[in-house]
Amino acid sequence: MATSILTPLQLTAAAALLNNQGLKTLPTALAAAISLYNSFSIIAAINGAIDNAADTIWCSAATLTSLETIRGTGTGCPALGNSIPAAYTTLTPVANPAGLTGLVSQTANYYLGYGDSGRFAQGFMAVQAFVTTTNSYINTAVNAPTYLGPSFSSMDSLTTADIATVNSGLSAFGTDLARQGQLTNLNNLELYGTPAGLLQQISAVARISNVTVPAVQNALIAVGLTATDIQNLVSNNRVGLFNPDGITNNEFDQLQLKAYNAMTMVSGDDLAQILSILDVTTPNINSLSDLLDPKKIFPLSYLTLQTPSPTGPVPVFNANGSLNSAVQPIVNSYLPDASGCDELGKIIPPGDAVANKAIQVAFQQIPNIAATDLPALAEAVKGYVDRPWDPAQPYLANDLVANGGNCPTFYRAQQDVPTGVDINNTSYWLPTTLGGQSNMSGLPDITALTTPVPASVTAFFDTSIANGTGPNGTVTVNDVLGTAIDYNGLATYLNTASTALTAISGSASYNTLLDLYQRIQNVCNSTYGNPAVSVTVPVGAGSGTYANAFPYYGGDLALQTLIPLANTALDGVVTAWATQTATMNTAWNSIASSLSSEKAFQTRAGIDYFNLLASEQSSVMAFVQNLPSYAALTDSGQAAEFLEDVADTTIVGGQAMIGSMREARNQDSYQSAGLFSANRIPADPPITPSPAVIPVQPDC
Repeated sequence: MATSILTPLQLTAAAALLNNQGLKTLPTALAAAISLYNSFSIIAAINGAIDNAADTIWCSAATLTSLETIRGTGTGCPALGNSIPAAYTTLTPVANPAGLTGLVSQTANYYLGYGDSGRFAQGFMAVQAFVTTTNSYINTAVNAPTYLGPSFSSMDSLTTADIATVNSGLSAFGTDLARQGQLTNLNNLELYGTPAGLLQQISAVARISNVTVPAVQNALIAVGLTATDIQNLVSNNRVGLFNPDGITNNEFDQLQLKAYNAMTMVSGDDLAQILSILDVTTPNINSLSDLLDPKKIFPLSYLTLQTPSPTGPVPVFNANGSLNSAVQPIVNSYLPDASGCDELGKIIPPGDAVANKAIQVAFQQIPNIAATDLPALAEAVKGYVDRPWDPAQPYLANDLVANGGNCPTFYRAQQDVPTGVDINNTSYWLPTTLGGQSNMSGLPDITALTTPVPASVTAFFDTSIANGTGPNGTVTVNDVLGTAIDYNGLATYLNTASTALTAISGSASYNTLLDLYQRIQNVCNSTYGNPAVSVTVPVGAGSGTYANAFPYYGGDLALQTLIPLANTALDGVVTAWATQTATMNTAWNSIASSLSSEKAFQTRAGIDYFNLLASEQSSVMAFVQNLPSYAALTDSGQAAEFLEDVADTTIVGGQAMIGSMREARNQDSYQSAGLFSANRIPADPPITPSPAVIPVQPDC
């Protein structure tokens, strides 16, 4: 059965969009403000000149640029030339329509697809992806300084799920863990390194209840423990909230002391049986009590064992192998009973007691440690394989073996290996890594970090990335596409400039500038002759005949004379109307700043709105399918608000866009109450298509 992906409202929205309907055009107020400003005689003249000169053979690129950037000299007034203020170098002049007003119009129309819903969908989905990803980074950077607080100890610990907090020598630690087999129940760390914990684990692995294996049972009885005593130890029968009839902790510890004495006497074949049950392959274990000695069960890595402290991990042992005297008070502070080390020290050797409690506390810092077992932990730490290479044995391709004693190198068979082949024969064996954990060795700047993220990193995101208008500088859709809905009030700025220009209009300085603009326009529109051959500017400013003179055409040479005169005339307007032109400059800079900011975001997003594919439908369909996702983005300036602003509600397709988003929010609400609605149209074909006949054995 095909997956149903569309609701009736989505299908209706899709029909409109695929027919290039359902989206508004330029906002009415913005279109009116652009039209008003362009209606002034000097603006109409300079716009007409640019529109006629653009993309012609006779107007050089340099001259066209000069025409598009008439601003006067000094402070000038780019609004009087409808040009882009000089400071906004990322904005590119346009023609047809020309000037900054033309750039505003084209920008908004391109955002809206310029009548092509495919372009709109391509751009919007790219913008939304950029906004979502960027904001994830911004919010992460904001949270970075505080998310771990004082609990951060080192990058090794953070990147290894705190395994490196237990032991910084990961490779040797992994080997030691692997050789311990099923020695420890990680779901019973409270009894780590205790006689009771060991007895309980032996019985659990051996799958027996209330007793232990005969070899140990006999030893326990030999030191005076009764069957009931052994049952109490094996079943963890201590008094507690859910076991009010259990023995006291003091009685339990007295039994543990006797059990430890018994363990010192279990050796030889009896010990071998226990080690086999637990799958312990650690060398030099000579008595059962050795399994409670951390130096014996971590022979390769005990010197790098650590335990947590408020200031970071501290070593359990000194470099000479002696117990670190600073460990006991630290460990006691983490234990439920502040005398935990002392109590265990009455049962097993005190040094071993402190070390075991330190290891217990360290293990308990590993998230979800109780859900795994020792072999799985060893695999995670090192990817260990306990299969020593034996030259007298044949091997199959891809077999793994270990060679090299306590810290072996691992090899993988490259093909079937006959007996007698040396491990260094690279035709048969190649060294391999089995994965496991890696620390930050060799990365001194990382290992030196005292916070998870350096302050310079969060500062970078704060100053360079978090420059949107959302909370914490997050980027909104309106930050990137605001002109499409006049989010930044460009119409107001244009009307302010129009009001100021009205005051100037008709003045002597205005008329002087108008005369020059009209002369420039007449050159460009061929009133003064063919600009690709020769033009004659009549009596007045810039008068004369301009014929082709390589490398310039006549019209180009005429403009080279008239444009500087226009800049001088514009300076005259600025001098005569300082207050009005200052107002126009403020408005013009605000418009350019808004466009420049949007373009900066689009550049970061890798989007060129002026070069999107035309008549493309896949994006439209994807956009409609994504409407439920956009519906959930209801923060100010984000997708839901923007799409409601651009939907054309004068037709059913535009209304269906908005309705689809409301429908999605409704669905989230009623589904949270456990309700269900069959509001998706089946996507199965009404008639099952006949399958193609594909011959199993084509004819020869």
